[in-house]
Amino acid sequence: VPRFIDRLDQLRAPSEATAQSVVRPGGMTTPRRRRSRMPPLRPAQLPCAAPPAAGPLHPRSLPQSATHPSPHSCNVPFSAPMSTSAPSEQRPVYIMAMSKITSMDDKLKLALGMGAALYFADAPRYRRLIQASTWGPLALLACFTYRHQNSSNAEIKSVLDTLLGAVSKGVLSPAMKTVMGDIAGLVLLREVLKYALATQRCLLNAYTNTNGQVKWGKVIQRTVLTYVMALGKKLPVVSGIIEKEVAGEVSKMEKDLDHEFSELKAKSNLELLDKMPESGIPAKEISDMMDRVAVIEDKMWESGRCSGAVYHGERDHLKLLNKAYAAFSLTNPLHPDIWPSSMKFEAEVVKWVANMMRGDDDGVCGALTSGGTESIILAAKSHRDKFREEYNITQPEIIACTSAHAAIDKACDLMGIKLVKVPMNKDTYEIDMNAVSRALTADTIMIYSSAPNFPNGIIDPIKELSEMAVARGVGLHVDCCLGGFILPFAKKLNIPGVNIPDFDFGLPGVTSMSVDTHKYGYASKGTSVVLYRDSKLRKYQYFAYPDWTGGLYVTPTIAGSRPGALTAACWASLATLGQQGFMERTREIIECRMRLQKEVEKIDGLFILGNPQAMILCFGSNDFPVLNVGDLMSKKGWSLNSLQHPDSIHLCCTVRTCGPEVEADFITDLKACVAQAAARALEAPEEGGNAAIYGMASGMPSGPVKELMYTYTDAKLKA
Repeated sequence: VPRFIDRLDQLRAPSEATAQSVVRPGGMTTPRRRRSRMPPLRPAQLPCAAPPAAGPLHPRSLPQSATHPSPHSCNVPFSAPMSTSAPSEQRPVYIMAMSKITSMDDKLKLALGMGAALYFADAPRYRRLIQASTWGPLALLACFTYRHQNSSNAEIKSVLDTLLGAVSKGVLSPAMKTVMGDIAGLVLLREVLKYALATQRCLLNAYTNTNGQVKWGKVIQRTVLTYVMALGKKLPVVSGIIEKEVAGEVSKMEKDLDHEFSELKAKSNLELLDKMPESGIPAKEISDMMDRVAVIEDKMWESGRCSGAVYHGERDHLKLLNKAYAAFSLTNPLHPDIWPSSMKFEAEVVKWVANMMRGDDDGVCGALTSGGTESIILAAKSHRDKFREEYNITQPEIIACTSAHAAIDKACDLMGIKLVKVPMNKDTYEIDMNAVSRALTADTIMIYSSAPNFPNGIIDPIKELSEMAVARGVGLHVDCCLGGFILPFAKKLNIPGVNIPDFDFGLPGVTSMSVDTHKYGYASKGTSVVLYRDSKLRKYQYFAYPDWTGGLYVTPTIAGSRPGALTAACWASLATLGQQGFMERTREIIECRMRLQKEVEKIDGLFILGNPQAMILCFGSNDFPVLNVGDLMSKKGWSLNSLQHPDSIHLCCTVRTCGPEVEADFITDLKACVAQAAARALEAPEEGGNAAIYGMASGMPSGPVKELMYTYTDAKLKA
């Protein structure tokens, strides 16, 4: 663009030719002129001679002068008078186009030049930006036009002009200096503000209590510690001290975890084997040992004192699942020619789930995966590859709420996608719509929503997100892993006091969904369904490699070989319960949650987070550390979920939770634990409890916390 503008300025300036002596072949000298500056060319004055008889005149064959040929001018000496004898129909297209451009207004030429540069720099991306937002480019063009009109005013200087000073004089035209300076300043300011706001948002979201009050002490403490740790790791002496301290804490934690996990394994009466047996263990002995361990471990979840984990657990249903698994234990969907039944089971499960999500008439399709995490990873991959191929977006971004499941963090980490976190609404605990609108950029490929979210059981405003996704031309994923087999049936039941909003493919902006069949679909662990608006989007989740020496290789999901037995068990679960069976169990679960919610609301010191409509009951406290309540409940045999940001506890109601005895025990134990926690509100939490662990983590930089989490995982994997 600068060269183009400079050339136009030369054409419009008075002619100033400077002769030079040029040595030609053979030792002859002849004068040559520098670039001539001529008045604006009008169509009637174009210096075009008639084409030679041999053929049509081509721009690349036009000599600059009779004595010094050049491919960039007409077939006359550059300083010769302009000829008007050639008819217009014989003029080359190149010359005709240049004549039109040189006669344009400067402002129009500037706008066209900038538009062309942006368009050809990254055409699909900017075309999508224009489609997604009509006011943005118009406002930008208006700003540039205003600045161009005032560029002749000496008092108005661009940032670039100020920085370059005398160097910039004579290099760029005033208009280009003004526009490019403004662009440079705006880009720099945007990047600085973007980093500052992202850091602030991350910290404020993490340390805001349930009343919307920011814990500034925690924010400052975490910020300073993180900065000091990052700086210290770069200093040789300090880094050694830090590593030594962290290693000491890790070693101490390893010993504690080894002791804890050893006790857990001892409860199951298991003998730990360091290596594979030499001669093998008799089959009956193995069977008896497994039966004995299963009886011990089943007592925990059969009592109904677990939050989630086992969602059904009826013995007749388990027998059917185990029988289906045993019958198809050798099947592998990677080989449909050997086991064609695996195709039937998977296709029907996907079709049934798509029908539940109001996608049966719109070409909605999908695949069976190993769980909700893989479904979410595949949805992220499909959107990434689609927008990369169709819109040339190479630095993709996904917008998600701070309450979104950590699976989207894992997906973005694996796929090289930037995850932009936005806060919850402090009153409703839904995703903040204003924050989503502010976070949308030309690189946004998908908005991630939850129905409901795992921590609080709140359904995001998916209808409004759908409208936003359609208007901005981005994808919208609905994480329905938890609510996939609850919300559709709850919507049909019309239970008084329960309002299930639209959340599925009935909304035009929804492009993908994840639905876990191994939760409230009551299938065996290890199955989930990922759904797409159409097969074109699903295609991007596939992996195909045609050049492998082992043959043509293609898989629909991440795994190659997959357990067809789980697919068969999943099909059996959905088929045996049917829609009526799911309706009955959905009513039981939601009414159980409503009864428990009424009782919890009566307990002094506790409050319910948001307005839950599904199966999760989440409560917190502003009077005492509520995580202490979770530790006390665990001593009474309950396994509840401890949450953070804000600190809270939730119970995920299942078929096992429903029943007068379990519900009464929960409320009785909760009241006793709340009273005990309130009395000890000022005391330090007990070592080893969740309250102590989360309290320690909140005051530490993320680096050491991750190291402790890795240590915990190592200890679990140790025999």
